[in-house]
Amino acid sequence: MTSHNLPVKSHELAEQKALWRGQASSIPGLLGGKAVWVPLVLELLKQVGQGHAVDLDTKPKLSFDNRDVQPRQGGASPRSDTATWREYYGLLRGLRLVENGGGGLHLAAAGVELRSDPTPERLAMILASRIRLFAEVLLVIAEEPLTVDSVEERIQVLYKTSGQSKGGIRSRMDWQEVLGLIEPAGNRRWQITSLGRTLLGDRLIVTPEAFDDGHEQMVEISPPPAEIAGLLDEFSTSARTHESRSTYNIWVPSPPSNPNKVENLRTVINAASEKIEREELFSFICQAFGLKRSSVESMLPFMRASGILVEVGRGVFEATPAARAWIESGDDINFVRILHANMRFVGEMIRTVEKDVTRNEMYSEASVFGLNTDKCRWIASFLLNTELIEEPRYGRLRATPRGSALLAELPLADVPDAQLEINDHAQVAQQVKDVHSLGLSDDLIRLSREPLFGGQASGRAFENAIRDVFLAMGFEARVISGSGDTDVLVHWNNVDGSRTTAIVEAKARSVGHVAHTDVSDVAIETHKNRHHASLVAIVGPSFSGETIKNMASQKEWVLLDAERLGTLAETSIALGLRPYEVGRLFLAPNGLSELDDLLAARGRELDIVSFLLAKLTEEEREAGEALSARDISRDGRRTELAPSVEEIVVAIETMSQLQVDALRMVDTADDPKFATYVLGDASAATRRLRALADAIERRDSNSFA
Repeated sequence: MTSHNLPVKSHELAEQKALWRGQASSIPGLLGGKAVWVPLVLELLKQVGQGHAVDLDTKPKLSFDNRDVQPRQGGASPRSDTATWREYYGLLRGLRLVENGGGGLHLAAAGVELRSDPTPERLAMILASRIRLFAEVLLVIAEEPLTVDSVEERIQVLYKTSGQSKGGIRSRMDWQEVLGLIEPAGNRRWQITSLGRTLLGDRLIVTPEAFDDGHEQMVEISPPPAEIAGLLDEFSTSARTHESRSTYNIWVPSPPSNPNKVENLRTVINAASEKIEREELFSFICQAFGLKRSSVESMLPFMRASGILVEVGRGVFEATPAARAWIESGDDINFVRILHANMRFVGEMIRTVEKDVTRNEMYSEASVFGLNTDKCRWIASFLLNTELIEEPRYGRLRATPRGSALLAELPLADVPDAQLEINDHAQVAQQVKDVHSLGLSDDLIRLSREPLFGGQASGRAFENAIRDVFLAMGFEARVISGSGDTDVLVHWNNVDGSRTTAIVEAKARSVGHVAHTDVSDVAIETHKNRHHASLVAIVGPSFSGETIKNMASQKEWVLLDAERLGTLAETSIALGLRPYEVGRLFLAPNGLSELDDLLAARGRELDIVSFLLAKLTEEEREAGEALSARDISRDGRRTELAPSVEEIVVAIETMSQLQVDALRMVDTADDPKFATYVLGDASAATRRLRALADAIERRDSNSFA
C-alpha cells in the first residue's frame, strides 16, 4: 500500500473528516533540545498528577537534571535551566494532556492515560491522534527512506499544503525520531522503524480523497501563546460559560487610507503596551486616524469588552497580557482568538459560513446569539481582514482553509435553542425579518458589481437601489438617469428651514472598482448646475487609483463605496437620524467622519439609557433605595460602558422629557447630579412609546376626512 493509492471505503471519508476537524494543525513547541522532550513530558505529567502545578509562573522541580541528558545525533543540547509551568503549558494543553482549573493544572483524560502507561509508545499514539498529518507523514516515510525535503514535497502534492510547511513537517519528524518511530538511513534520509509500523497498524489515515471537494486544504496555523490559550481553556472548565461573552457594540477606526480594522487596532494596542493616561491615549488615536474625541470615546468600551485593553488605575489604561502576546506574536489570528474568548459569535461565525452561505443566512444565525446586523458585519470584517473567511461571490461568505484550521481548535458555543429563549415563534420570525430588512448594504454591493442585473439598462438596478436607500432614510429621492443627466437626485430640509439638493452619480462596474477614466468632471459640473445642486457624491463598488481621489478632493466630491453607504443607512435608520443629520455624508472632506462620530455618539446615548434603567431595576430588586446620577456613574465606572456623571444626567433628562413614567424623581437637588430617582412603570412606558411610534408610522395610511 502506498500513500498515493490508499484504499478508501466510502463510509470512512466522513470519519476521516471528523478526525481531521478534531486534530490540531501544528505541534506546540517545547523548550530545550529534542533529546529531553520525552522524559520531560512524562516528568511534567507526574508533577501535575501530584498537584504541584498550581502557580503557572513558578518552575517545576524536576527529578532529573537536563544537563545529564545526552543530545541526540544532529540535535541541540537540552536546555540546562528549567522553564516555568506557563511555558510548558502550551504543549501539554495542545496535546490535551492537562486542563487549567481554578486550582492550577490537572490531568485530562489523555494525561491520565499517559500517566498510567508512561512510555514513548503511548505518547506516540496520542500525537498521532491529536496532530494533523502526524500519522500521514509517517506513512509517506514507510514507502521508502526520504529526506525532510522529500517528505515535505510529497505531503504538499498529496494534501495541497502551503509551500511554507517545511517547519511543520520537520517538527513532526523530530518527534517521530525521539519516539523511536523513524531512524537515520544515511544521506540525510529517514526510514520507518518496526515501532513506527506498529503505530500505523489499523490506524485511520486521513487520505487526500477526503478533500476532493477542492475547498479544503491542509494548512498550518501557529499555536496560541500561553496567555491566550489560558483564556480559551477557561471554557473547558467551570470558570467561564459562553453566555458570559459580550455582545457589546463594536467600533474601530477604518479611514479610506487604511481600512484594515485589525491593523488599526494593532496600532492602538502598540501605543498602550505600557501604562498610558486616558487623555494621552485618546489624543494619540485622534491624531493617528483623524478622528474626533467622541468617536474615540465610543471605541474605548469595545476595546475593554473585547479583552485587549484594561483600566489599571483611575484613568490609566494598559494592553492586557493577552493583547501584548498577540502583538509580540506578530500573528493577527491571535487577535481573533482573544475576540472569540470575550465576544459572542466569532468562531461560531466561521462555523456558520464554513460551507458557503449568504450574508442574510449568516445574519439569521447571528440573531439567535443576540447579535444584530451591524455587530455581525463588524465581526465579519475582522475575519475577512485576517483571511479566516472569504467572499467567493458577492453577498456570500465562506471559511478559508485557515479559518477551518482555527475552527478545529476553538471552544464553540452550541446554537441557542430559540424555543427555550423565546416562546413566541412570531417574535423569532420578526427578529429574522428585521435582520433581513436592514440588508441594504448587501443589495448595494451586489448591484454595484452587476450593471446589467435583471436585464435592465446598464446600471439602472444600482441607481434604483441607491434611490431606495435614501428614501428609507427619509430623504426625497428620485432616479433621473438618461444620457447627459445625473443618476439620482436627492433633497432634504435643514433645521433652519432651508433646502439642500445633492446629485448622486452611480457607477456600477463588473470589474469591482471605479477609476478616473469612468468619471467626467465636466459632465458632473453640468449635472450639478442643471439641478442647482450644491453637493455631489459618486457611489460605486470601490475606487481605484490616486487620480480619481485627487480629482474628488479638488472638486469637493464625496467618493462613497456601496458597502459604506449601505452600512451608514442601516445604522442611521436604526438610530433614528434625520435626513439633515445624515446629509453631512455629502460634505467633503470631513462629512463622513463627522457622521461616524454622530452615529457613535447616538449609539452610546442609547446604551447609557439602557444602563440607567438597568441600574434602577437592579436597585429596586435588591434594596429599593433611590439612586442619583453620581451613584449610577460610580457603579458603572468598572463596566465596559464607563458612563460619566454628565452622561447619566443627560439620559435622565431624556427619559424625563418623554413623560412616560419610566423613572420617578424622589428627591430634588440644586445640582442635578445629586437628585435621586427610582424605577417607574418601565413596562407601561415601553408600551406607550411603541404605541406612539405606531401612531406616527400610520400617518400616511389614516384618513380623517
